[in-house]
Amino acid sequence: MSWNLEVVAVRTDHPDDAVPDVFVPEEASMCFEDATSVSRAPGLCAAQVGEWVLVIDVDCRLSGHAGYLAEASESTELHLVRIAGSPYDPVILHYRDGRPIVAAHDLAACLEIAPCDYEDGETVAMTYLRESTGVSFGGDEMFDAKYTLYLP
Repeated sequence: MSWNLEVVAVRTDHPDDAVPDVFVPEEASMCFEDATSVSRAPGLCAAQVGEWVLVIDVDCRLSGHAGYLAEASESTELHLVRIAGSPYDPVILHYRDGRPIVAAHDLAACLEIAPCDYEDGETVAMTYLRESTGVSFGGDEMFDAKYTLYLP
């Protein structure tokens, strides 16, 4: 199975602060499996997982919006991973206090940041997410969370 999605982790207690302003929360909440479904596009899904708000984008758009990344990380920390298989390249981004700290946009660069035994885009992104936030992709905390749908 191949994932093609971006997960943004923002250290905040306020989910709306982690989601771009052009998205509005809906009443609907859903499980992880539904939040990661391609049928969520063009929406985003967000959930509080420990001290992080996770934002899931099945269209892989957020990594291309530096303004959003800077704003969402203002006075806090943000990590973005693209969990992707072929033909997409993995992406790792880290922002702190509105400024980029780390940026990797292909497998070789991502492996320098998050080396792992199984060298593919999915594994390296999942490894980085776990090491940088303590949140394990596919772990109970992600699966048990209730995700809110945000629509443009």
